[in-house]
Amino acid sequence: MAETRLRLPDETYEQIKQIAGGDAQSVNSAMVVAIEEYIARRRRERYQAMGRKIAERDRELLERLAR
Repeated sequence: MAETRLRLPDETYEQIKQIAGGDAQSVNSAMVVAIEEYIARRRRERYQAMGRKIAERDRELLERLAR
């Protein structure tokens, strides 16, 4: 497992600490979950953009197939 050092603004750290405490998990675990959710969201956005690009490119074909 990789280790890294992360510098956070005090306010951000306090917020993640409160979230972690409320969920009965460590600050580290809460940060891992937040990063994983960020990565998943970015991946989804990228795939959606690719889908829109393909749909736009093949709009005429898709319209003919829909008939």
